[in-house]
Amino acid sequence: MRDYYSIKMRATLEGKHVSGVERIVTKEKIPEVVSQLPLRPNQFDFMNIKIEKLNQINFIEKSLNVKTIKVESVEMANNVALEILQTVGIHRELAEIYIKMLHTGAATDKGNMRGAMIVSLKGERLEKDKDRGVRTVNVDFENREEVTKLLKEKGYTERTVDALALSTKNLYYPDILAEYCISDQPDYTTGYVATKTTYYRILNLKDYGNPKGGRIYFVKEDTDIDKLYQYLETKAFLIKTLGDLE
Repeated sequence: MRDYYSIKMRATLEGKHVSGVERIVTKEKIPEVVSQLPLRPNQFDFMNIKIEKLNQINFIEKSLNVKTIKVESVEMANNVALEILQTVGIHRELAEIYIKMLHTGAATDKGNMRGAMIVSLKGERLEKDKDRGVRTVNVDFENREEVTKLLKEKGYTERTVDALALSTKNLYYPDILAEYCISDQPDYTTGYVATKTTYYRILNLKDYGNPKGGRIYFVKEDTDIDKLYQYLETKAFLIKTLGDLE
């Protein structure tokens, strides 16, 4: 069994988070990956790089399929997102409440949460901490270079590679039914909805200039929150192959 290492980078500027990256690699690739990380953020005044050997690695055979949906307005884009969420059993009115919260600031101070919101089918928020939320970590593609090349050939970006890996791990968990995500970067308006089969990349999912963003994980009513946190924040996964691209 090969040894794998998690490499996590977090960069800030004047105390504000500006970039975060995670890679899972074999030992011989550590120097190459670490040398690339300072090039990721445009500006930063502090960067932390953490390297940790993983005790156990799990494998997912195939990522979610990827489909891009192009719409002209934020209202239309979110209507598409709501329709997708309805197909997996999430009530439209419930989803609307929490999506609006994400667009206006879901933390207790109306700022951005540091992690994801967890919402049950009953409409209950289940995070242990309403500001921290839950973070999905320890996931990457086994052959990241090949996956990145294939996605870029189809017009996708490195951002898509990271988000697709994260969503694939999320939706691999039986109790997570869907995910909704918008970036907290004011100039990035593309977001996504993920279900058990597909990562729907949706253009114009938020207003240009809006600094609010984050993720919502929609889960079953009887979800064991302790087990969910353990899965998302500690278990490590490599994804073997890329799903279908549309």
